[in-house]
Amino acid sequence: WIAVSVCQTGDREDFLRAGRALGDAIAATDRMVILIASGALSHTFWKLRQLRDHEAAAPEHIHTPEAYQADRQRLEWFAAGDHARVLATMDDFMRYRPEAMFAHYLMMAGALGERDCTAKARQYGDYENSIGSGQVHLWFDRPEGGFPRPHRTEIDADTLRQKAATAGAHDVPAAG
Repeated sequence: WIAVSVCQTGDREDFLRAGRALGDAIAATDRMVILIASGALSHTFWKLRQLRDHEAAAPEHIHTPEAYQADRQRLEWFAAGDHARVLATMDDFMRYRPEAMFAHYLMMAGALGERDCTAKARQYGDYENSIGSGQVHLWFDRPEGGFPRPHRTEIDADTLRQKAATAGAHDVPAAG
């Protein structure tokens, strides 16, 4: 059992990298593995004085109609196994403040091949409101032939700069 939390200072690439590392570790084992990514879709809460007006689970209580439509769009793409489209539209989706920058999904996607993943989602239960945020349970079936391997992570300029700055130093910063 391994629990992975979301680093709030990370960004999309950091979350995908964490998922890639997890995917590589999974590929190196002979064990059966299940990934559980838990987080909301759009994630803006109603203000305290407005909560009583929006406690019902019905979708019309999602914070904005646009957030609801963005969630529905992603659910359609998940059902079709179109992870490439979900990933390609992350900049647009960030306007609706997905929970934890959608890191839960991004780490899972990184482990399962990102845009190459075609796993189709099965929805369990209704999509519903939770004080303004979009909630749903999805299961991604293993595609015929299995999940693709994680993508390779390229070493970026920040990592190279940090390594060069600490070469030979005894007091290496944690990020180095």
